[in-house]
Amino acid sequence: MYPKVRFRGFDESWRTEKLKNIGESFSGLSGKKSSDFGHGEAKYITYLNILNNPIIDTKLTDKIEIDNKQHLVKKGDIFFTISSETPQEVGLSSVLDTNLNECYLNSFSFGYRLKEISMFDNLFNSYNFRSPNFRRKMYILAQGISRYNISKKAVLNETICFPKISEQKQIGKLIKLMNSLLSLQQRKLELENKLKKQIAFYLYSFTLTPNFKHIEVKNKKLGDIVDISNGIMGDSQKKSGNFKLTRIETISNGKIDLSRTGYIDQVSDEKKFLEVGDILYSNINSLTHIGKNAIVKEKHLPLVHGINLFRLHITNNQITPNYLHGLLNLPKYKWWVKSHANPAVNQASINKTELSSLVIKYPDLDIQNQINNINYSVAQYWDIQYSKKESLCQLKQFLLQNLFI
Repeated sequence: MYPKVRFRGFDESWRTEKLKNIGESFSGLSGKKSSDFGHGEAKYITYLNILNNPIIDTKLTDKIEIDNKQHLVKKGDIFFTISSETPQEVGLSSVLDTNLNECYLNSFSFGYRLKEISMFDNLFNSYNFRSPNFRRKMYILAQGISRYNISKKAVLNETICFPKISEQKQIGKLIKLMNSLLSLQQRKLELENKLKKQIAFYLYSFTLTPNFKHIEVKNKKLGDIVDISNGIMGDSQKKSGNFKLTRIETISNGKIDLSRTGYIDQVSDEKKFLEVGDILYSNINSLTHIGKNAIVKEKHLPLVHGINLFRLHITNNQITPNYLHGLLNLPKYKWWVKSHANPAVNQASINKTELSSLVIKYPDLDIQNQINNINYSVAQYWDIQYSKKESLCQLKQFLLQNLFI
């Protein structure tokens, strides 16, 4: 058998073996009470450590007393989760890449030890057992309704494919490099997001440049400059009738989420159609996310909006959509909305009357446009960096699907 993508110089067929033929399983901790955990001279590898890491993070172990009846783990061991609330998390694996003194395995996982450890590279194993091909086998083995479990015996009956160790090492190094690049890009995005928020704070405080100091600002209630209207109810799944109109349901990352929409057959009042420059404002959500908003752009039309969103239609020429969009995303206005929202167990809501009373500050159109231009440049740069991250994710997924069998 051969993978779809290979390094040059490797042309041998990959070896296929049942796990039970090349290794043996062992159990995690047994016979323990809750009072036995959290103290002691020994340690154990936790369930979450396996769940979240292809390679065990040795800093994330918990304490337990030394017990000679338990199995000690060692370098090269592969651990599998046995139980989870979702089938996607059952049979997830993690490899131990270093020796640990007096260390055991948690009771919700089982260990697997290869007989000929010199034939395998730990990095390769960590990705091979999490590759899409092997994960599909685990999904099939997951059994349950409210909670899913996997049989250790069934896992050992599954096959794994692997090349000679020199090719394993090349594959392991490449995927590790991809992960490092992704981590660096994610960190860069986090830092740039903080910078973007800080720039927005100074811009809307009119303190970023000397030209913005001592400018005249107007204070008005939101209801005096925009018309706030409710959304339209309809069948979120229906796509029937002569006129199929997309109904926007959610806002994601400051943009209209076209991946999650509803449908209605017709609209009796043309005023219900969204216009370019309208702002869709989330009126029902968790307290953390209530108030998300996005601008309707020409490429989105024709659209209407659902009942979880308000439509903010600017009724005068004193403020631009882009400026209002940026203003409503400032922390102080987010906090205002949270404090005036009606809290509930799973979500909060704000009504039109409350939102209309929100007092906002804005300068003349010339200053607004200067701020809009700066925000546009910052947003463009951030979008470029986000696209780089998405490209790296797609490349990694391609490699995981094609470098392994």
